[in-house]
Amino acid sequence: MPPQTILITGAGGFVGRYLTGLWAGSKDNIVSLNLDLRETEALSRFILKTAPDQVYHLAAQPFVPLAIENPWETYDINVGGTLTLLESLHRTKKNCKFLYVSSADVYGLQSQKDLPFSESLFPQPLNPYSGSKLAAESFCRQYNNFSPYIETVIARPFNHIGVGQRKEFVVPNFCQQIKTAVLSGKKEVHVGDLSPTRDFTNVKDIVAAYQILMLKGAPGEIYNICSGIEISIEKLIQTLIKISGKELICVTDPERVRTSETSRLIGNNAKMKALGWEPKYSLEETLLEIYSSIS
Repeated sequence: MPPQTILITGAGGFVGRYLTGLWAGSKDNIVSLNLDLRETEALSRFILKTAPDQVYHLAAQPFVPLAIENPWETYDINVGGTLTLLESLHRTKKNCKFLYVSSADVYGLQSQKDLPFSESLFPQPLNPYSGSKLAAESFCRQYNNFSPYIETVIARPFNHIGVGQRKEFVVPNFCQQIKTAVLSGKKEVHVGDLSPTRDFTNVKDIVAAYQILMLKGAPGEIYNICSGIEISIEKLIQTLIKISGKELICVTDPERVRTSETSRLIGNNAKMKALGWEPKYSLEETLLEIYSSIS
């Protein structure tokens, strides 16, 4: 295959940095988008100029509490930005494969009998963030169907973690609190509701899956990216406390309790495994790596 022009939106973010690293030494032309997705005209000009062969669309407003606080901004970025990208790619009249990074949050409120969640489930998003991701998915599928130039594949990653993730997210937040408590001699770690369960995957496994989807993912299809292993947030923090080697107490902070949250989330990753993908990193080694990176 001749060298490709590959556009990565959100390349400077947590996941984007890992994804970009996969092309170290490659002859492909890797292009990063450094525009705000709400700058519609500038975004359109950029796409028409670069005319990429592949687009990994990672850029988004990803934080649920911020989406609840400011849903309009979240929709402008996550839905409007995606629509502008798709329409601009269509107008280049050049064949392009488009990987949209959605979220497992779109599944929302489901019956426990449907666990682990498969891609065929009807989504029932519970908050503006997951609602915006589902709306953007719909545009991806529309363009896949009517545009003769664009093939879209939708990834639904479940919770992914690794070194360098923002401190607002659960694992780095716990790690920072625990490390601070160990160094200061304090005994308390502030937490929200510890009863929900989640499906965590190392970010390095996530970006490997993205690359496989670009090469092998069927146009118009949706793929879960997950470990298929369910763990409670309580067990997660107790594992981190064990790693620290100290005895610490978890104290519930009402401000950390989310009202619009799925109680259990675990995915079926059979479709990804059928493409040859398997997670390589265990949760335990991932947590140790993250905790060790916190200064």
